[in-house]
Parts: sequence; structure tokens; C-alpha cells
Amino acid sequence: MPKFWLATLLVLLFPRPVLAVDLSIKDPIINNLELSISASLSASSNYYLQGTLRSQSSSKYFGETQNNRNDWIDYVSSPEKEHITSNFFVTDVQSATWSGIVKLRFKVDDPNYLGPGIYDLKLRRFTGNSSNSAGESNTLAINLTANIPTIAPSPSPTPSPSPSPTPTPIPSPTPTPTPSPSKTPTPSVVFRDEVGSPPPTGTVAGETTQIDLSGFGASPSHVGANHDSPVQPVLNKSRAKTAITVGSGLILISLASFLGYRRYLATIVK
Repeated sequence: MPKFWLATLLVLLFPRPVLAVDLSIKDPIINNLELSISASLSASSNYYLQGTLRSQSSSKYFGETQNNRNDWIDYVSSPEKEHITSNFFVTDVQSATWSGIVKLRFKVDDPNYLGPGIYDLKLRRFTGNSSNSAGESNTLAINLTANIPTIAPSPSPTPSPSPSPTPTPIPSPTPTPTPSPSKTPTPSVVFRDEVGSPPPTGTVAGETTQIDLSGFGASPSHVGANHDSPVQPVLNKSRAKTAITVGSGLILISLASFLGYRRYLATIVK
């Protein structure tokens, strides 16, 4: 019994020292949008780590942390315990210490990235038993130079003009050509210069015709292609005789009719 009380007294008088947790980061390396930092941890158990970035002119954190499976995990301000233990980077403490490289990256289109400037970088640690942070590392000031891309406004499409329908041309009526009246060739009569020569010939409607003028009893006037005198009309005796005979017959018939009519009247009066 005295030994038990002696041991209890020693524990109460000389408590066992508790190991303090210390998480520190240094030597940041920036490669475009990716960062690498050297981290060291003094602790008796493992912790889950989350990287954070924040502009010194803002209070909003952002960034992604690579876990042990090389997956990139977005920053979450109040993560659930299951999300922490399933996705966050976890240390491997050996003999109460751990050291390693932690990688972070960011996106230029993140609304909390404000363009080139000075940003604060640090790590948060979680036990995995709570959604609350168990502490933070020291803070490093780094210079980020990535530019935010400028989005050019899309040009408004120019409306294409609606094609106007092409009017169908109305064909103009083709005038019917008026036939030109055909010219009837004028018969020409060519006479010989001497009486008793062969009968003169003439051209009538494109044909050559002989004309006998010997019965007229008179020499025809000299007419031809090489004479300037006009053609003189010549009496045809045969036709004249015929006309006289016919005329005399008509007179006789008329006279006989007249006399017969008078005789008929005289008979009626008696």
C-alpha cells in the first residue's frame, strides 16, 4: 500500500509533459498556376492538411490542394468530417515528426483571384474528429503574377438581308413584219427600127413575147432602151374593124326594135 500511494504522489507532483503540435511551411516554389511548399509537423498523431490562398486586400480564401491520391480538392471553409477524412492530404507521423511537400494550385477565373499581386499562403490542420480546424501553420507572403484573361465581347451577328424575289421579265410582243407588196414588173415593149423586120419582142411578167405590129399599117416610133423619145400609140386596124362591125350591129338592132315598137303602137290605135 505505501508503494501505491507513493506512485500516485509522484504523478500528481510531476505530471507527464504533453508534446506541443507545431506545423510550419517554408520555401514556396511558384510554377505558373501551381505552388509547392516544404511542410514539417511535430505531433504525436497524424493530421489532415488543407492549403489556403488569400489576397492581402481581401478576406476570401481560395485554391486547390493535392491529396495523397494526386487528386485536386477545392478549398471548403467548413468541410464535413467525412469530406476531410476522404479527401484531404494526410501526414504520416513517425517518431512524433513528419515532413514533406504539399502542392497547391489556383485558377485565374476564380472569383477570389484578383489578378497579379501579393497573396497569403498557409496550411490548416484537422484531426478528422471534427469539422473545425485544429490549428494553422505560419503564413508566407507570395507574389502571384498570372493575368486574368480578358473576355472579348462577342460581335453581334450582322443580319443578312433577305433576298428580294427577282421579278420575272414580261416578254415584249414581237411585231409581226408587214409583208412588202410585191412589185409587178411593168411589161416593156421593144420595137425594131425598120418595118418588115422580124416581129418585135417584149417582156411581160418576166417572159419574152413577140408582138406583131405589121397590121397597123404604120411604122412604129423608134423606142428602145437607147432612145429618149416616148412610145407613140399606133391604131390596130383589125381591132378597129371589129369595133365598127359590132357597133353597126348594135345600131341596127336598136333601130329594128324601135320600128317594131312603133308598129305595135299603130296596131293598138286602130
